[in-house]
Formats: sequence, C-alpha cells, structure tokens
Amino acid sequence: MEERITALCQNFIDNQNVIKKVFRMESSLIYPIAANVFTAKGVTADEAKLRECKKIISEKSGVFSYLGGTSSTLLAAYLSMKPDPAASFERVKRYYDITKKQFGRSDYSALLAVLLSDMVIEEKLEGVLARGKEIYRLMREKHPLLTGGEDSVLAGFLAFSEKNDAALMEDMEQCYALLKPKFSSGDSVQTVSQILSMIEGSVREKTDHLIALYDLLKAFGRKFNVYHLATLASVSVLDDNNEKLRDTMLEIDGFLSQQKGYAGLLGIDKQTRLMHAALLTTDLYDTASNAQTAASASTIAMVAAQQAAICILIASAAAYSAIGVD
Repeated sequence: MEERITALCQNFIDNQNVIKKVFRMESSLIYPIAANVFTAKGVTADEAKLRECKKIISEKSGVFSYLGGTSSTLLAAYLSMKPDPAASFERVKRYYDITKKQFGRSDYSALLAVLLSDMVIEEKLEGVLARGKEIYRLMREKHPLLTGGEDSVLAGFLAFSEKNDAALMEDMEQCYALLKPKFSSGDSVQTVSQILSMIEGSVREKTDHLIALYDLLKAFGRKFNVYHLATLASVSVLDDNNEKLRDTMLEIDGFLSQQKGYAGLLGIDKQTRLMHAALLTTDLYDTASNAQTAASASTIAMVAAQQAAICILIASAAAYSAIGVD
C-alpha cells in the first residue's frame, strides 16, 4: 500500500480514538466526521486542547445555544487547531448571530456558521447568507416536500457559485431528473444535485461520471449507500479518471477493514466503512491540490462540494440523535 495512504488512514483512526475519549456520549456518526477535520489538515488531535475547547463551548455558548448541540464536537475540533480558541469561538458566535437572522435558530444554522467562519471574511458574510437564503427559497419552490433545514447548509455553500441563481436551479433540476431513475432516495438525489450544480461541466457529463463511479464500486462488491451519496458525489468531482478514484477508495477501504473498530462482526458495517474511505479519498486529493498556488472558481466549488457532503453527514447525525438512534 502507498505509504501516504497508510499514514492518512492511521491518522484518521488515531484522531477518532482521541475524540472518543473527550466526547464519550456522541453519536457514532459524529466521531469520524470530527476526526476528519484533523486528518484533512494532516494533523493529530490534541486531547488536552480538545478538552479546553469543549469547556470553552460549554461555558460560553449558553444552555440553549445550538452551538453547544450537534455541531459542538466539530466546533471543538476546529477551535483546537486555532492559536487562540477562545477568540475563535467568539468569532463563530458572531457568525452564528448573523446566520440565524437568515435561517433561524437550529443545529443547521450553527453548523453553517462554524464552517463559514473558516471560509469567508466577516464583512462579506451577510451578502453570502442573503444569497443563500434566496437560493433556499427557490429550492423550496421546486421541491417543497424534499427541502428541509439541512438544505439551508447547502444553500449557504451554493452562494459561493459564480453561476447566477437561475443557472444554478436549472443545473440542479437537470441533475435531479437524470439521477432520480438510478437512485431511490429523493432527498439524497436532491442533495447530490445541489453539490453537482456547483461544479463546472455539462449536466450529462457530471451525472454520468457519478453513476459510472457508483457502478464501478458495485462491480467490485462495494455498493455505496444511497443515503451517503453526497460523499461519493464529492469524490466524483476530484478526478476524471473513475478507475483511479475507485482504486484509491478500495485501497483505503481494504486498510480500514483490518483495523480495530472496522473489522469483525462488531465492526462498522461495510457501507459506512466505504463512506469513510470516500472521506479519506477527498483528503488525499486535497493534499495534492493544496500544492497549487492558484485558487480557481472550480477549485472553490470543489471545496464547497466536499464541505457540503460532510454537512449532510452531520445533519444525518442530528436526525438520528433526535429519534434516539446511534
């Protein structure tokens, strides 16, 4: 196995173990997502700093603040990598105060505020959120039964697109029409359509590329869970070579299958493990792209697509927590 992949996977596992020590009662869906915050940056979680950040969030977020809710583990991970976590938390609070004016108080607004605090300067935040709110309104007009609070996070990322709103909606609708016959979940297909609409290229090429990657994995006995399809969509935009993407995912999946927590009857199920392999594949490509000096519009869209996919996983964790499912 390539040494870089081995190191990436081991870092991911080590980070999960550290986070589990600090946040003992979280949904099992949250640990890998929070661990990936560190792994994507190529660093190892610091238990002492995580505990410090957990305390900051607990003391300063307030009893009824959503910043202390589902997104708190992710927030602690972000804060622990900052030179001044307390000051960084105050920045996130300001972002949340602005975000909830557009999208209301919720776990989703808190999550969007956390992620945007690392992506946009404060002076431009209101403009981004105002456009995001309009995109969300248009999405609800098209699919009122499918569009929920979790889509507000996607709408926030769509606001970074250089396409106008009409072009974005047209792209989404065409993607949806082409993907729905293939995949059963309307919610997942809508999310994937939103992600793909951020990426340049023809609708047919983008959807065919995703379907081909899904089928390649399936042919190797790895059926990707349609409810995690957003993560696979974020992988599909990384490279034109689907065989290369498949081989990378399978190599990572093979390594994980031998590790504690993934192996055996009590280990994580195969479809979830494959989703983790998809997350790590995006990390691997991010490392390569970070070496480039130019940040093109397509690169920004790709980063937004990857972040949006992670948002959906956290939204899923929030939904499971609400009904008491781990």
